[in-house]
Amino acid sequence: MLRIEPVDRAEEWNALVASLPITSALQSWGWGEVKRLSGWEPLRLALHDGSGLLAAVQLFRRRLAGPLGLLYAPRGPALRSLEALPQVAEALRRRVGGAVYLKLEPETGQPAGEPPPVFSGLRPAESIQPEYSIWLDLSLGREGILAQMESMHRRNTRLAEKRVVCSIEGEEAFEEFWRLFEETNRRARLLQHAKAYYQAVLREMNQPLGRAFISVARLEGRALAAGLFVAFAGRVDYLYGGSSRENTHAKAPNGMHWRAILWGLEHGYRVYDLWGVPRVREGSHAAGIDAFKEGFGGQRVRFPAYDLPLSPLYGPLTRALRLRKSWVNYRTRGTFRDVL
Repeated sequence: MLRIEPVDRAEEWNALVASLPITSALQSWGWGEVKRLSGWEPLRLALHDGSGLLAAVQLFRRRLAGPLGLLYAPRGPALRSLEALPQVAEALRRRVGGAVYLKLEPETGQPAGEPPPVFSGLRPAESIQPEYSIWLDLSLGREGILAQMESMHRRNTRLAEKRVVCSIEGEEAFEEFWRLFEETNRRARLLQHAKAYYQAVLREMNQPLGRAFISVARLEGRALAAGLFVAFAGRVDYLYGGSSRENTHAKAPNGMHWRAILWGLEHGYRVYDLWGVPRVREGSHAAGIDAFKEGFGGQRVRFPAYDLPLSPLYGPLTRALRLRKSWVNYRTRGTFRDVL
């Protein structure tokens, strides 16, 4: 039997989450505070067995309609080993209630071509966070990372070092980031949260054992590319970004990413997560994004998701949510396909 303890202090929680080998910034205290703005209520639980800390799970509870609700661990739980997932899920079933199902997304980062592990009692499911990403191994160092890039990408990155001025900044660069982010989303017909949401990410993810920052690339003082990054538990994650179509010869997006990669190297991080590429590039609305990110080299990874049904309403509710998501896709971009 696992011992389950709620944790209500940011410093203690982040230390627990960061200590586990399978973990994510989305399980950190700051992300819970960000998601309160979207109507999610965080519940933070540490699970111990005879050997010590087995898992730390930040669950988000959300009411959907009347008595219908779900429990969700974004890129979580944080785990000592993936084999513990069914045991952790069963302990959570006994501890929490009031939901139709529990969705888990442990940040395994398994090779994208491998089938996801199968666990008794858990259903392979559609993820809420992007299922696929590209990880760069920062232990390769500056020259090793450059060497694994596609040749044109490496050339463009070196051009950016000469043509744009790149820096790591905070709230003072937010308005430049926001202008480029909005411009890019309009161009690509992508949905976004309200401005206050991204301001909260920048504020709340500057937390114990974590950091949030903006990497910005400028030409003659004008921002051409900017990204919002979070760093936690050995990884630097690229969450949001945008770029201008002005002065494309300056290769500002390459410069913006390269500066963030160098920041990760300077501060001892192990992985650079480019965060979100399509399941299948062909026909995808995000094919251009995928091609750009793949240019950095690295490993294409997968984060499988699992559902633990808690009610007979699981099937009808998940089908209804899928139909709603497809309709939003169609209304926004004229296709039922997901972006990622």
